[in-house]
Amino acid sequence: MARLVGLLPYRALRSFGAALGAFVGGFVRVRRRHVESAMARAGVPAPRRAAAAMYGSLGAGLFELLWTAGRPDEPLASKLVVSARAADLFTRAVARGRGVVIATAHTGNWDLSACAAAAWLRQRAGPSGRAPALHVITKRLSWRALDRTWQRLRAERGVLLVDARGATARVREALARGDVVAMMIDQAPERAAGVTRLPFLGAPAWCDLAPVLMASRARAPIVVAFGRRREDGLHELDAFDLIEPEALATRTEVERVAARITDALASFVETYPAQWLWLHRRWKELRRTKG
Repeated sequence: MARLVGLLPYRALRSFGAALGAFVGGFVRVRRRHVESAMARAGVPAPRRAAAAMYGSLGAGLFELLWTAGRPDEPLASKLVVSARAADLFTRAVARGRGVVIATAHTGNWDLSACAAAAWLRQRAGPSGRAPALHVITKRLSWRALDRTWQRLRAERGVLLVDARGATARVREALARGDVVAMMIDQAPERAAGVTRLPFLGAPAWCDLAPVLMASRARAPIVVAFGRRREDGLHELDAFDLIEPEALATRTEVERVAARITDALASFVETYPAQWLWLHRRWKELRRTKG
């Protein structure tokens, strides 16, 4: 399928994605009620139209990934625009030489943006003269064949994958080398420790403190960055905040920074509601283990 999609011109992918999104979100209605109710609670204007646009964006993202897999030698630099603000904040953060934690989310086509960002980082040397590598904390898909394909696609594009289970040591080593580690901030935590409850898009949500805690322990800066699909079909990576490690000295400051990051994501989603993955059960309660 990837080889077939790879034969298509890139500009045609959005049309195929829109058709797939209309089928999944409009005909099959996969989690459509949840998406629209969450958008309405968050105050998104015209939730039905915004939801349809979100499903279309997800469909386009799938075709873009298949196209990328079908053209393994195709450079992705022309598909991603790194904003001037993002370039400035990343450059300043990397210059510290302590590694960088990217607080990011499932916005735009996050996988394509990661692959293109890895190539962009390889062209920028840190204080040691070595270009930082991009590590992404990832979860495994239950469909193993699809998971292998998905993981291989990202690895072949220079993204170093770190399994979310037992990631602490790998993240510590990567930051000590001056590398960049991307961590998602928009998923409900799967544990009751190291979390805090914060307002997010109209309702309280449990937030994982791991990205902030890891940056604090490594004395590494945090860059808050999200990608989005532009009207011209290109993807743009923008950065919205740079948090220096001096702001992460205490648990109170860690929670304050987590709220700052969460507010940045909420502001982005309110501006581009079709660009975030509303399918998540983002506001679910924690599963607490006995004992």
